[in-house]
Amino acid sequence: MANELTRLVLPKPLLRRLESAGVYCQTWVTVERQARAERWILRAVESGGSSKEVGRYVAFFACDGTRLPWLQKLDRIGGNGAHAVVVGESLTSVEIARVDQTYQLLIVEHRLVSPANGKRQSPASTIVYRGIDGQLTPELLKQGLTPEFFTRAGEVKPIPEHLVAAVRLVAEGASCVNCRHCHGLKERLPTAQSA
Repeated sequence: MANELTRLVLPKPLLRRLESAGVYCQTWVTVERQARAERWILRAVESGGSSKEVGRYVAFFACDGTRLPWLQKLDRIGGNGAHAVVVGESLTSVEIARVDQTYQLLIVEHRLVSPANGKRQSPASTIVYRGIDGQLTPELLKQGLTPEFFTRAGEVKPIPEHLVAAVRLVAEGASCVNCRHCHGLKERLPTAQSA
């Protein structure tokens, strides 16, 4: 799976529908240098939202599926865009695209890889789970369920147990009309310096 794209590849008509609905989703992860700490970290932005018919959302979690605190919350005039920034040495992205009751899901683990020459670190991304054409009605979403995905042979393709709660949160984000808040990242607790 190393050569596969580590983001959902969506058809152009769906991308146009998302754009016309004002849904903006920033799916990439970048490597940044913290000069004071003299280390490299990953940086990502939780983003997305939906209209009634279409939605797209990406959120970032710890590799064990637990929620992370945001570095900074991003307030915008409009909804369905960037919500908060997160940094860390490893991140798991959960990305969902939705058309009505049909969902596409991609879960990717991102880690830093040290090059042999000691220069800039690079991200290594591994696909953990890919779900195609999953189904979830709005009623079942309100009950806290996740989309159900199947293999090509018609067997249920279970989402990794430790990531079910994360997928549930991102499915809510991909169904949140004019979304203006985080579904995955949580509020950062004040530190002793800022208290």
